[in-house]
Amino acid sequence: METVISSGQLLQLLQQTFGAKVELINYTIGNQHHDYLVLLVQLRRPSIEVVVKLAGPEAPLACPFERTAMLHRLVASRTTIPMPEVLAVNTSYQTWPWRYFIKAHIPGLEWAVVRPQMNVEELSNAYQQMGNAVAQLHAIRFPVFGELAVDGSVQGDESYLTALTEHARSSIKHAHLRDLFFSLLERQRHLFLDVRHASLCHEDLHKYNILFQFRQGQWHLATILDFDKGWAGHHEIDLARLELWEGTMSDEFWWSYEAICPIEPLYEQRRAIYQLLWCLEYARSTAKHLADTQRLCAELGLPRLERFE
Repeated sequence: METVISSGQLLQLLQQTFGAKVELINYTIGNQHHDYLVLLVQLRRPSIEVVVKLAGPEAPLACPFERTAMLHRLVASRTTIPMPEVLAVNTSYQTWPWRYFIKAHIPGLEWAVVRPQMNVEELSNAYQQMGNAVAQLHAIRFPVFGELAVDGSVQGDESYLTALTEHARSSIKHAHLRDLFFSLLERQRHLFLDVRHASLCHEDLHKYNILFQFRQGQWHLATILDFDKGWAGHHEIDLARLELWEGTMSDEFWWSYEAICPIEPLYEQRRAIYQLLWCLEYARSTAKHLADTQRLCAELGLPRLERFE
């Protein structure tokens, strides 16, 4: 099954949100997977661009649109990070054969694209902005660890190790990879016993989800995308994954980050465990991903993985 939408259906959906006088000028596909579609839509009356996300029942992504909308509003209210306004969200399937999420479009270029364009001074400033923004996210605290509900409450546990185990259970799809990770957590459980503070974790921070704009002769952080996987975890999980991506960290990032969120003493020992969790969740047998996974297994004293499936 594929999520498809005609121009007529799209116009009907937009009329529900903006009223009968809205005009659809143009739209392009921004992303597409099985039973999942993202459209960039240009409108008149009102004259704005919006992002429309559609997900059917067979979408491979979780697409918890109502929870994502809650996180957008939470981040907008608790940080200085520019966040797109949520314009409509519905997951009921009552009117359409898909769930939908409509938000204002914030234009920007991906960090992966703009980084090679920057000089040394611009890079330093951009890294400082990124460090500050990520720290602001992590300064949003919750009373316990666990998955977030649509009202912002946490369905979880005061024990971080328990919450991390459950998070891994839902993230890692292959049973033998889950068992491998659980055996590692059990062996290294002492590293997690002192974790006390639950923070907002983006869980999908990488060089394609951080956008910049060039305005008035300077690069400015435009927004951070895709909070669909956000949860009340430990902030180190985002940092570890950022360190796994080439070109996302620098001294300037750390200075700016630590001005708001100090780094805990055991982070370096926990880092590879978080990075392996991402590798096992992603589980794609590309040469680079398999090499990263094998390197982490060797560092953590685990058997060498020759393939994921």
